[in-house]
Amino acid sequence: MSERGSQSLTASVVAGGFVMGEGPRWREGRFWFSDIFDGRVYSVGHDGALRLEVTIDRPSGLGWLPDGSLLIATLARTVNGRLAGPARVVRVDRSGHHAVIDVTEEGNIGFNDMVVGPDGRAYVNVYRGISAKEDEIWLVRPDGSHVCVAHALAHPNGMVITPDRARLLACETHAHRVIAFSIDADGMLSGPRVFADGLAIADGLCLDAAGAVWVGSLFAGEFLRVEEGGMITHRVAAPPGQWALAPMLGGPERRTLFMLTADTDPERAQVDDARGFLSRVEVEVPGAGWP
Repeated sequence: MSERGSQSLTASVVAGGFVMGEGPRWREGRFWFSDIFDGRVYSVGHDGALRLEVTIDRPSGLGWLPDGSLLIATLARTVNGRLAGPARVVRVDRSGHHAVIDVTEEGNIGFNDMVVGPDGRAYVNVYRGISAKEDEIWLVRPDGSHVCVAHALAHPNGMVITPDRARLLACETHAHRVIAFSIDADGMLSGPRVFADGLAIADGLCLDAAGAVWVGSLFAGEFLRVEEGGMITHRVAAPPGQWALAPMLGGPERRTLFMLTADTDPERAQVDDARGFLSRVEVEVPGAGWP
């Protein structure tokens, strides 16, 4: 990570009244996100009012299939360190919820963030450990078949697909970096390399049209615009004492940076205790790629 006269931007709070936001997306004029701890998926309009879209246990990553169906990646539920509910990828359409993947029988596996490309291929984080490099990224095809496409990762997190569909970028939270993969014709990932490092607890991620990423630096309480190679060009502080979770570029021209934050701490988060907020600020470079 490097820095040369980075610019500080000031955000304004748009909405609250939820618990812990994750998986931010922009779709058809509305900002969408998951409230993990309260089991809800919301969208937000220009007036900042929350609209309940889906009720589902432990939602996290969001995306849409070409037919308009919503995909939701859910976290596993644990009680006293033991698996108490499955991690799933669920398709939601007008007829209801349909499990695409259910890993109940595959051990203590959890899902988190997810990105869905225009062809319906989804990439989802798979958690097998806490801090050791034993986590993965899976490719989930529209027919529900899935395969591991990256392994030995230290808590993969926010992901984006570049506009040319040639690369997937992902935060590797416990390695404090963003990594880049080439996307092969069959959807497999290859050639992992460091996009930027030295990013403390990198959480959510979005991409802009200049090829830079916005990253939520969780415990540092700020969102960073980072160029490939690690140069930080812009910073946006979360409200004092709040976690900087996940950013998303949206708005009519994708020049509005939306940011999910939370008033919580590691101990409170373990018992689903948080107060979530949504902030926004206008930026110069619009969003690009998927989501």
